[in-house]
Amino acid sequence: MRYGIKNFKEFHQAVDWRDYVNTYMANTREQNSDTEVKIITGQGEIIAVWQKHGYGYIEECRTAERLSKQIAA
Repeated sequence: MRYGIKNFKEFHQAVDWRDYVNTYMANTREQNSDTEVKIITGQGEIIAVWQKHGYGYIEECRTAERLSKQIAA
């Protein structure tokens, strides 16, 4: 279990979701099914989902300050 507040980023474009995953989520694996794509950590925790009907989300566990510094770099 991870500590701290979890934020969810929502996406309505598959390209935007995929770009975010590829940029900020290293050391993960992808699991495809007929209805969705899941991004899973090495510990088996699902941290991102794209539903093939046009909606996706990413569980963002970094603090807003840490995330803004990483994005700015």
